[in-house]
Amino acid sequence: MEATPKHTPIGRVIALSAGLALIVGVLTLAFAWPSAGMGPNEIPIAVIGPDEAADQVQSQLDEAEPDGFDVTSVADPAEAETLIKEREVYAALAITPESVDLYTASAASPTVTRLVTGIADQVAAQMGQAAGQPGSIQVAVHDLVPLPADDPNGAGLAASAFPMAMGGIVIAALIAFNVRGSGRQAATAILAPLAVGAGVAAILMYVLEAIDGDYVAIAGALALTMAATAWGILGLAKLLGRPGFVLGAVIVMLVGNPLSGMTGAPELLPAPWGAYGQFLSPGAGGTLLRSTAYFDGHGAETAVWALAGWVVVGVVLFTIGAVRAKVKGVNADEPQEIPAAA
Repeated sequence: MEATPKHTPIGRVIALSAGLALIVGVLTLAFAWPSAGMGPNEIPIAVIGPDEAADQVQSQLDEAEPDGFDVTSVADPAEAETLIKEREVYAALAITPESVDLYTASAASPTVTRLVTGIADQVAAQMGQAAGQPGSIQVAVHDLVPLPADDPNGAGLAASAFPMAMGGIVIAALIAFNVRGSGRQAATAILAPLAVGAGVAAILMYVLEAIDGDYVAIAGALALTMAATAWGILGLAKLLGRPGFVLGAVIVMLVGNPLSGMTGAPELLPAPWGAYGQFLSPGAGGTLLRSTAYFDGHGAETAVWALAGWVVVGVVLFTIGAVRAKVKGVNADEPQEIPAAA
């Protein structure tokens, strides 16, 4: 008669349940916490006018949202336009006794644009009430860098954060576990991000029509982002094996992706995590893609250096792992001396 399989020990059942609860809790915290804590944190905006006007607006904003905005003064709309297009500020306000003009760039962040538009509306409403004519002052919004007409809310660009992160992980996994030979792995890690970046750029630009800009530049930005992720994880996998791959994937998906700021802006995430997220490949890649697509590369310098740094670190780890594996292989192949029989 066949033996009856033993029941799983109750201790293991409890341990599995607790482990699953921990894993799902960590996943929930990683993806929900940044959104739950979203709010302005030192968002840079400008006020067109003298320093006194900027100080007054700063005081009003601090009362409504402490440390939410960083206000600077500019001389005229031309200077404000330059700062916005170079990604130094998200928006600029021009306030006169008769009008409120808002200069912004929805391509930088639709969420921030809606936020500052609401602030401008409140300022206009307060001015109208002070003048005894509620509703008499309307806000004139000047969107200097708009999003494409087919994606006015930037949903396609925001949704690209997950494919960019997952693309690098998939590339690293396929190379680490399916390509043999360090030279062939390195060659694949160079070619695959270029191919994937070209494909994703074509989808975003010509299928979804979610972003505008130069195709080659956008494909290059996507390729660099995926190369940074792939090389970082591949280097860890080459050095530490499967635990290294898991560690790299966790850093990218559970830390880098939620802190990328792609769905809003880094300044909307809980401080200082939004700033830290810009030094991980998903956040740096998102900034590079947005700057390349809409701002002629302005504001992307830090992102490029961060991504290049991940590539360099990955290459160094990969080289160390490859050399160590080569040394172990040589030592294993060395013949062992057999003592002669007496």
